[in-house]
Amino acid sequence: MSVRRWAQLSFLLLVLFNLVPPLFLLKLAVNNAPEQYLPASQPSVQFSRQLRENFPEDQVMVVLFEGKQLASDAFIKALEAVVNNVKAHPLVDRVISVTSVDHIAGTADGFEVLPLMDSQRLLSVPHDQRMPYMLADPFAHNALVSESMDALAMIVRPIRLEDTRQRIEVMGIVQQALSEYPTLMAAKQSIAGPVPLEVYQLRSMLRDTTLFVPITMGLGLLLIYLLFRRWLAVVIAALVMGAVVNFTLLLFLIFQYPYTLIASMVPSLLSALMIAVLMHFFNGLRIAAGYGYVGQQRVRQALHEIRKPALFTVITTAAGLSSLGLSPIPPITFFGIFAAIGLVWGFIIVIFILPPIFETYDTDDWPSRHGLMRVLRRLVMGTARLSIRRAGWVIATFIVLMALGIPFLWEVKVETNLLKFFAEDHPITMATEQVENKLSGVTPLEVVFDGEQRDAIKKVAFLQQLATVQETIEALPEVDKAQSVVDFVQQMHWGFNEEKPEFLVIPDSQALINQYLLLYDGNDLYEIVNREFDRTRVLLNLNVHSSGDIRHVVNKVAEIVQQSMSDEYQWTINGYGKLFEDQEVLLIEGQLYSLIGALLLIMLMMAILWKTWYATGLTLLLNATPALVMFIVMGMTQLWLDMATAMIASVVVGIAVDDTIHLYYGYQRRRQAGIGKILAIYRSYQYSGSAVMVTTIILSFQFLVLTFSYFQPTVHFGFLTAVGLITALFFDLLLMPAFLIMTEYTKHWR
Repeated sequence: MSVRRWAQLSFLLLVLFNLVPPLFLLKLAVNNAPEQYLPASQPSVQFSRQLRENFPEDQVMVVLFEGKQLASDAFIKALEAVVNNVKAHPLVDRVISVTSVDHIAGTADGFEVLPLMDSQRLLSVPHDQRMPYMLADPFAHNALVSESMDALAMIVRPIRLEDTRQRIEVMGIVQQALSEYPTLMAAKQSIAGPVPLEVYQLRSMLRDTTLFVPITMGLGLLLIYLLFRRWLAVVIAALVMGAVVNFTLLLFLIFQYPYTLIASMVPSLLSALMIAVLMHFFNGLRIAAGYGYVGQQRVRQALHEIRKPALFTVITTAAGLSSLGLSPIPPITFFGIFAAIGLVWGFIIVIFILPPIFETYDTDDWPSRHGLMRVLRRLVMGTARLSIRRAGWVIATFIVLMALGIPFLWEVKVETNLLKFFAEDHPITMATEQVENKLSGVTPLEVVFDGEQRDAIKKVAFLQQLATVQETIEALPEVDKAQSVVDFVQQMHWGFNEEKPEFLVIPDSQALINQYLLLYDGNDLYEIVNREFDRTRVLLNLNVHSSGDIRHVVNKVAEIVQQSMSDEYQWTINGYGKLFEDQEVLLIEGQLYSLIGALLLIMLMMAILWKTWYATGLTLLLNATPALVMFIVMGMTQLWLDMATAMIASVVVGIAVDDTIHLYYGYQRRRQAGIGKILAIYRSYQYSGSAVMVTTIILSFQFLVLTFSYFQPTVHFGFLTAVGLITALFFDLLLMPAFLIMTEYTKHWR
């Protein structure tokens, strides 16, 4: 087949790689649910799944109503209608409001269990007494009715949802139902809780993907045009980036792994990485054209110069990314593995598919004398000269600056707060603050107690101990409300005794407790205790949201339970809050494993490439240090090591090594050809230095663009990655020549 035919076929393949995958990507599952961030083997996950077989979900949606007419007949009846409409949907398990929550009240011969305030109860409670009446109910107090009596809540509890799209559907169902009742819409509304929080995360994630991926790609293409002034390079770069990103996203679909918050960073990352690979290829073509090569000779000369370093840069970057596969957090694992595969695929495209295209269609000269390239070349060579002439000072300054920065490493906090992902004026942030000001915290936590036999939960001694535990826990400043079987037994005892305050306690009579529980004919109790009465839950509403604060509460609760409960009962802390807190433990473990894995893999690649321990150690130092600088910057700027920043160190190490390889490979090759040390440094930096600087500038600009996002994970990912890349460039241009020169005086290091 002729070269022209190969070129046409190659171009057709690139076009198909851009057009065909999107047809299938429409089926890509989008799911940022909290369950995605914990492995199925995690004990808390397994216990949670087993617990949900008997008890409902704790991830809910809270709708807060504020106004002056909340106790009116019109409002209560409209609220009751919305509750009935929403709970009829198959994705909704239950809707809890003053119209549906169980209310225990005394009667002439015992007690009754009826809805707290539905359309029937309106007839018996005067308008001016309704809010105090509802507030007096312990189950509604600060959960459905505010202490100030100017706010009511409706809590929507879905079934176990499969993905984020179902959560969006539930939120849409509620909003649609509310919109049909002007009375409800007239009240001020705030929507908070784990369900809407996840929905807003997804919306922000998709917004950033659709906005910043085209911007970063466009910026990269613009800089390529400004540097090389070749439309062929621009068009091919666009097709290559599209082909690589589409292929990588297709992997998520093929392996049936959902598109998560972490996965949403793949397009921007791979677009930037492919720009880096293409930059060296285009720079090789530019230099070959400057030597007078054309057509096939030009392409072969460019590939001869870059093939080996490009191969090792791709391998080392892929190693850094694939090291994220050591993380126990599934989204980070798949992000690293799929991004590594996508990068290798991009290298295959550049080395095997692009050459026929440029051999056939690259007939013009590549300008090399325009102003921008001259400025960059002068800057690179000036930096190299400074490093060579002042090698000792450069190294000493580096050591001093690193020593000054090391203390900031202890300022880095391992912390995640999903609300901090959003601005202070974001709807979910303001809604959460309003709900917690009026009612109770929206972070759920639960303590599960298991008895050894049936009816163990009914025992007087257990209920009295549990009452003490609940009271102590509820006194914690982070806990706004606690609810357990104790509340039901106390209410039944109180109602059975003519609602006298002194009977709002756990009775000492076992027979009386058994009778109360036998007579109870409501539903709410069995969301807290199972029908066999050998397992029960204490439900807690926390007003804290960061993993560190939740961990603090978990430890306090564990200490209280340990001190107050007998060994006859087993207990476990679980729920949304505990699962969220567990992520941080895995985050630290994953960060450590992935970073060590990346460094070991890169060290192995460097040892194979350089074949000397000195060169391996030097290049590893130059590329591990930027990750260290990144952590120092995190400590200085008080940025947390969280779900969004946990993978950046491995990514930075993997990317930073690319430029080091190109520069040191050129230096080593010239040294092996008999060229002196200083001249070898000059020639290597003269040939590859401009491409290295341009690559870093383009990558840094692409990542810095992400800092204009309103979504903090995107901002932090862009900022810290740019910091790591700029630091790596600084070390490559300034430190590497200094270390190479210093070896003349320390040859025993070799």
